[in-house]
Amino acid sequence: MKARLSVLIVALAVLPALQACAGADKFVSDAGKRKELIEALVSNPATRQEVIDRLVGPPNDRQAVFERILRDEEATGHLVQKIMTDDRGKAIVVSRVAADSTGARTFIRMLMLTGVMGESMTQKQAEALGLGEPFALGNQRRTMIDMRKIAALIEDAAKRQEGRYPVCSDFAGVETCLSRKLSGGALTELRLRDAWGNPIVYHTDREGTKYALISYANDGVDDGLGQVGPTHSFDCDIVFSNGDFIQWPGWIRKNEVR
Repeated sequence: MKARLSVLIVALAVLPALQACAGADKFVSDAGKRKELIEALVSNPATRQEVIDRLVGPPNDRQAVFERILRDEEATGHLVQKIMTDDRGKAIVVSRVAADSTGARTFIRMLMLTGVMGESMTQKQAEALGLGEPFALGNQRRTMIDMRKIAALIEDAAKRQEGRYPVCSDFAGVETCLSRKLSGGALTELRLRDAWGNPIVYHTDREGTKYALISYANDGVDDGLGQVGPTHSFDCDIVFSNGDFIQWPGWIRKNEVR
């Protein structure tokens, strides 16, 4: 601790001089020095609160900061992904849910609504916690967003091939078929599995005039494309074909999913 405080004192002492000669950016860009300085600040009770205040504002502003983050599904999703990347993070979330306080349940509900917890539990487990609906809704919404992004690549490819979609007459996972037919790296940044962890399926006719992207949804079972239009079961497949959803959860407005 003394060593860390010494580093902090030295750093604070030389900072004005660095700023005066335009060297502050170089100091901050040094990962080693930056790490030492941050550790010194957050490990010292006298400065830890000041760091928090600088990050999220004074106490009366924090609620607005948290609400803004929670309203932003993408930001919340990234936050949850970081939390859930290791067993310790998952254990923390589980322990919060088990505590069953209002705050914990509100927090976990927000996580479920982002669809990032689909692979961490089953629908039955979510229902046992009394959070089955937000869990399913989050998974469905996230999956529809991902399917629309994949479809955009397929549509772009068709424009370069006289309106013909990349042909895949088998019902195969997007990665299995399209990774060979789209330009290199086109799928790299996209999620190719639905929120339940199953591959999103791609299929076309032999001429490439029609295509379908399919998520087998909560139960992971092919419904046979027998039902078209809005559905009312968590197990019903989600199907996107030729530019639009032709089968989707009825409680989601498909045109608002982007």
